[in-house]
Amino acid sequence: MKNLLLIITIIIAFASQITAQESSFSSFSTAFSGSDAWRDWNISTSSGSGSLRTAFSGDDGWKKWNFTLPKVTGTIETVFSGEDAWQYWRFYFDNINGTIRTVFSGNDAWKTWDVSDGKTTLRVSTVFSGEDGWTDWNVSGPNGSMRINTKFSGNGAWKDWNINDNMPEVNQVLKLAAIFPCIYSGAIRIRR
Repeated sequence: MKNLLLIITIIIAFASQITAQESSFSSFSTAFSGSDAWRDWNISTSSGSGSLRTAFSGDDGWKKWNFTLPKVTGTIETVFSGEDAWQYWRFYFDNINGTIRTVFSGNDAWKTWDVSDGKTTLRVSTVFSGEDGWTDWNVSGPNGSMRINTKFSGNGAWKDWNINDNMPEVNQVLKLAAIFPCIYSGAIRIRR
């Protein structure tokens, strides 16, 4: 009887660890080519694919984005308007809301971000400084890290990103919100 209870306890513990793991991200790529390619992205995760698209067209199209992932939909949008609107965002995904904010101000503000859902904060920062700093990012938090970098170099590098996701216990919504400033900074902010 003791052995049976031990086996059941081990099975329950193992099963709870498996179900606690969130989807891991592997890549982001533009869905199309051309001058408006930054408006439409494909997302690859361990549980399927998703998308990131601007909600509007026109010059202010970059201010609001719609996301879809397997079993999750949401929006990321700027909080304020004006020239510095890109420094402060809010995300709304089903029952999870939070903020994406630059840590510093000034010309290099885009290099360091804090992403929070009110319980957990992730720090998003460039790995290198300099002109190509936007091509390589690190996301760190209390339960692991992610490395996000462009697949290629050159003028079109911003169109394809690798993601090495070592945050299995972090909610996929928070991870997606942390990936967003990397993609935004590389594809849009640097080119404005």
